[in-house]
Amino acid sequence: MTIARAYDLFMKDRSGYCSAKTLETYSGHMKVFFRFLESKFISADLLTFEALPPDVNILSDYILYLRLDYSGSITNTTIRSYVRPVKAFLRFCYEEDICKDYLKRVKLPKLDAVPPAPLLAEEVMRLDACFDLSSLKGLRNYCIVHLMLDCGLRSQEVLHLENVDIDAAHHLLHIRISKECKSRITMIPDFLSGHILKYMQRCGRSSGTIFYSLKQNQPLTGNSIKQLFQDLKQQSDIPRLHAHLLRHTFATAYLCGGGNLEFLRVLMGHSDYGVTKIYSSLAAQYKMLGVPIYQLDPVFFQILG
Repeated sequence: MTIARAYDLFMKDRSGYCSAKTLETYSGHMKVFFRFLESKFISADLLTFEALPPDVNILSDYILYLRLDYSGSITNTTIRSYVRPVKAFLRFCYEEDICKDYLKRVKLPKLDAVPPAPLLAEEVMRLDACFDLSSLKGLRNYCIVHLMLDCGLRSQEVLHLENVDIDAAHHLLHIRISKECKSRITMIPDFLSGHILKYMQRCGRSSGTIFYSLKQNQPLTGNSIKQLFQDLKQQSDIPRLHAHLLRHTFATAYLCGGGNLEFLRVLMGHSDYGVTKIYSSLAAQYKMLGVPIYQLDPVFFQILG
């Protein structure tokens, strides 16, 4: 069986439970892996695992290839992102008796130690000044931004939210469509659920996806989020602003506020504890120096402790 054929079986298996976004990520990252195979051996359409030299570990060689191909400009975090789908593919092939265990004794590069600097309280004030809450568009964009900032959601998780996912009475937010299809529950402050409910009432939507394009009357897309943050970066004069920075700010602010590291892992939806730990050192430094970082709503600390 060729490696390309094994990949087809892998994707067919994953399509039964992975989201379209996850499958798209797998496809994009695996193309890089196939380029590596072709540069070192032959095309994956012709190559089989049996044809590989017995002393070759294609996973460790692929990690080295990524470092050399990008001339040292690639971060460890990015390498891990590219390698993760390949690990899943090789694990699938091993479990299906298609190849030997290429994962054995291969370690991924350590995570980059320093997350980006979180937003300060003054910067969030400048960000909020960009929204006209009297307009439907301004109210919608405010809700999108604060779901990332005050609940730690990824942009794709925001786009997939539906009306039924918000339990304002109990301060709960259900995230059912997430990275790697792992659902979770997090907290939502009163001020934010109130704004979202107001937005939904003004839209006249009682069910389905929450955030829509006002012009096309279609659910917002990832490109809509990218454009929103390009505009906000200029309007707020925060050059480092991007969607994921809000999630980083949430994580750091939660620990600065006295939150528990394990609780943060659950709230963020991290499967790898090491990803969550990178925030602990930065939060400790900010707390010790009294840096005026953005503060989360007390609901996170009253209920979770």
